[in-house]
Amino acid sequence: MPARPPDLPADTAPLRWVWSFVRPQRGALLASVGLSLVAAAVGLAQPWLTQRIVDDGLLARDASTLVTLALAMVGVGLLANLLGGVNRWIYTRASARVLFGLRESLYGHLQRLPPRFYARWSAGDVLSRLDGDLAEVQRFTVDGPLSAVNALFTLAGSVALMALIDPALTIIAFVLLPGQVLFLRAARPWVDRTTRAVRDGTAAVSGFCVQRLSAMKLIQSVGAEAQEAQRLAGLNHSLLGHVLRQQMVSFVTGGVPGLMASASTAAVFLWGGLRVIEGGMSLGALIAFTAYLGRASGPVQSLLGLVTAAQRTRVSLDRVGELWRERPAVSPPAQPLDLPPGPLALSAEGVTFGPDPASPVLRGLSLAVPAGAKIGILGPSGVGKSTLVDLLHRHEDPHSGRIRLNGVDLRDLSPAALRGRVAVLGQDAPLLPGSVADNLRFGMPDLADDALRAAVAAAQLADWLDRLPQGLDTPVGAWASALSGGQRQRIALARCLLRRPDLLVLDEPVSALDADSAARLTAAIDRLFAADAGTPCTRIVISHRAEALVGCDAVYRLEDGRLHPVAAAEAA
Repeated sequence: MPARPPDLPADTAPLRWVWSFVRPQRGALLASVGLSLVAAAVGLAQPWLTQRIVDDGLLARDASTLVTLALAMVGVGLLANLLGGVNRWIYTRASARVLFGLRESLYGHLQRLPPRFYARWSAGDVLSRLDGDLAEVQRFTVDGPLSAVNALFTLAGSVALMALIDPALTIIAFVLLPGQVLFLRAARPWVDRTTRAVRDGTAAVSGFCVQRLSAMKLIQSVGAEAQEAQRLAGLNHSLLGHVLRQQMVSFVTGGVPGLMASASTAAVFLWGGLRVIEGGMSLGALIAFTAYLGRASGPVQSLLGLVTAAQRTRVSLDRVGELWRERPAVSPPAQPLDLPPGPLALSAEGVTFGPDPASPVLRGLSLAVPAGAKIGILGPSGVGKSTLVDLLHRHEDPHSGRIRLNGVDLRDLSPAALRGRVAVLGQDAPLLPGSVADNLRFGMPDLADDALRAAVAAAQLADWLDRLPQGLDTPVGAWASALSGGQRQRIALARCLLRRPDLLVLDEPVSALDADSAARLTAAIDRLFAADAGTPCTRIVISHRAEALVGCDAVYRLEDGRLHPVAAAEAA
């Protein structure tokens, strides 16, 4: 598969972004158009053969001509089917590549967005745009032009042949077409409103399911099953109302033009039948004309359907554009600097930051941590501890002030290189579906099993894994539901060991553990990452529990957006 085009900036027209993925497939799509036109031309021969069969074979009682024309009709049908099969293979591959490219590009954009984006957007809403809306955009941008070209060619050929048979009858067949177009234009606001309502309702249901499935243990433990089932039923009831309204709009926007088309067809049969009765037109000619009319009505309905599809696609494109307009909080430097190997010294100078710049959480925060030191930061929830972690990992940049590693501003480092040197062991210890080994190798897929076993042993997981039949291949379960909090923490610790960080940030690392387990985990971390250990690194421990701060060279309290030194007795 060709390399996908580079991502476009958010202020670029969304259609240009879509076109950047259609362009590499234009050769295959043009081939698909060519095959469609050839197949359409072959198909136009069938009504003419029908006329010849009726007039020159049946009515003329010529068996030889009848057999020849029947065989020709079979050959035309086989050729049309062969062309259709080849065309479908070419088209499906090109169309899928466009969809996958769009999805990969948007997912890549989502990977660069800061944590505050995911705090504001529900997972269901993002998923509905990444899946349903992108598929709608892809269908229209790829299917639309192909359908339009094929429909216009078939329509033009059918109308031309109809005009050759009977010009007056051709005018009757299409006299109501302008009314169909005007009606669909008038229905556009209905389509917009109902489409957006269904998309939003689907996102709400998806978001509810994602959130509740990850919290199923809590739901069961507090006996909230009936309450949650009722909430889902309410969301489904609301979505059903939106779906029914959309279906009725679709029924009307398809039914009214269809009714007009039926009236035109009835007029053709009435006028043409009277001409056959009066001898002004042969029966074969009327049959051929109605066959061409049938072939023309399909393209007409396709073209009219594209009007409605364009309206739905505009809604989906707007929803995808809302994701594209979300901008990454940081940008990589044009010429990133390198850091020397070994433990890193950290300094923060007058750092001010907050999601709302008018009311920052950190206000002129300053800190100096020597290379290889261990310092602790105390503070209750909500004072900015996690915000400080996001700044250290450069998910965000300070509004003012600087954070430096070995004297180098974080803004001058590649985010990927920075995060390779700075590891975070957080309270959540997130794990992904898969085995224990898969989670240990996450981001480092080429690690050997021996390295995994050494890290597992160092994190004191070896005894537990040895008791399991599958060992490192043991599945962790969805949302790591098969593991205890302590097991998740220790797997996360082993993953940090494998990354060999030069600065380790421990964000509430023992919050999920009891006092004894917390003390053992703290001792294990000190043993593994101390200055005289095999993987020495600078450590910053952020917690509200004193047992996590044992052995710190200095302890600070985060208060009023600043760090204040804490005496040893107070920290204890």
